[in-house]
Amino acid sequence: MASATTVGAGLATAAHAKADAPWNVWDRVASCESGNNWSINTGNGFYGGLQFTKSTWQAFGGAKYASSAQYATRDQQIYVAQATLRVQGPGAWPVCSKKAGLTRANGAAVRVDPGSGTKPAPTPAPPSRGGNRALVIDGIIGPLTTASTQHWLGVRQDGANRLNSRTIVALQARLGVHQDGVVGPVTTAAMQRYLGIARDGGSHFNYRTAVALQKYLNSKGM
Repeated sequence: MASATTVGAGLATAAHAKADAPWNVWDRVASCESGNNWSINTGNGFYGGLQFTKSTWQAFGGAKYASSAQYATRDQQIYVAQATLRVQGPGAWPVCSKKAGLTRANGAAVRVDPGSGTKPAPTPAPPSRGGNRALVIDGIIGPLTTASTQHWLGVRQDGANRLNSRTIVALQARLGVHQDGVVGPVTTAAMQRYLGIARDGGSHFNYRTAVALQKYLNSKGM
């Protein structure tokens, strides 16, 4: 994640033009991510047309416009997405960027006017650890499992789509193994032992290990 200075500089240099930009590549991304619903909040930890996590929204300047992406205008969401794109590339939307044909060039070329004011946000309901907040036990370590793991480990939730090296280092510290930021046989064996499942000689977090991790995180309310 870029520093606040880098992010601020990126936002400051983005092109401004008229409000209500015409249909563009970001709408194609939004069609894939959210059905082109720029106000969506399904309770899955991702918000708005381009499905920002709150941490990514804030890190790339979105708090200037709204507390969370679904309360911001379409142009504001695109503007923050352009700042995200400059730092993280199209991989910030790993599936939908490919379907939409998003590139650094065409994403940055869209001209929007985000305005300067903050749009008032409705008062959100108190957070709940209800059923729709629990991780789906699918054996896939994706954005939600990563965010829950980061919460459990006490590291910043950064919107990553997988366990990045920073998160792995924190996990290795929790497990008491060498902290090199790489999941290999030693880390996998330690993780399986920590979760109370049989060690299987795996060299990475395989399906059964991911399932056990998701069950553990749900049991802890993460």
